Amino acid sequence: MLAAAGSMHNTREANLRVWNDEYPWPEDGDEWKGQAQLCGVPYLEWKAAVVEHLLAPAIVPGATVLEIGPGHGRWTAEILPRCGRAILVDLSSNCLEHCRRRFSGFDRVEYHLGDGQSLLGVETNGVDVAWSFDVFVHIERVSFCGYLQELGRVLRPGGSAVLHHAGRRHWALGLSFLRDRGTRGRRLYQWLSMGRMHDDDGWRSDISAGLVRSMARHAGLRVIRQIRWWGSNRQHGVPRYGDWISFLERPAG
Repeated sequence: MLAAAGSMHNTREANLRVWNDEYPWPEDGDEWKGQAQLCGVPYLEWKAAVVEHLLAPAIVPGATVLEIGPGHGRWTAEILPRCGRAILVDLSSNCLEHCRRRFSGFDRVEYHLGDGQSLLGVETNGVDVAWSFDVFVHIERVSFCGYLQELGRVLRPGGSAVLHHAGRRHWALGLSFLRDRGTRGRRLYQWLSMGRMHDDDGWRSDISAGLVRSMARHAGLRVIRQIRWWGSNRQHGVPRYGDWISFLERPAG
């Protein structure tokens, strides 16, 4: 379905329709195996590497963890055994209800129906770690910026965020109007911004690593690092659509 979404803009309304009403969630998110396939490793190995290198090191014992866009709980299942308290925010009521049922055996979990760009209901200075994977890759710039501003509010001083997001070429973002110029225009923009033309673009939003750095600074957050690959031999990563993982921090001072 997402392969055919190249001409659809990454608005909040589109995201709500796709993830709440249309997407079937056949394996609760574990159907997204494309990154592992491109890395040339089994999916379970790739997923374990995400947890080992990106997720688990960010969570200290007893931490309050905010997950933006849990979907059907692919990463929530890894977060809950490791944290003291979890806050799940999703714009899809159906996804939240699924998580309520799936994780009914866990205490200290809060569920908040979001608007797709803010964290209303989440306590100011109440979050140690924010996590989001396979979510910000589909979020348009204005909503992305809104979330970063909110992270600057809800993170405790010294708190951190790990965000998986799109990584189009920064210089090509100004050509995003080509998306609305038919199939040729979309393919040209895909080639210019991603270096690919004949495959789908994963419904990636018009975001670059450089734009994330700029928006994060404007929100009062520090960019610690941005990576595409990890592991002892850089054998695991998010290469399929040129994505990035950004590690952010709210300064303690």
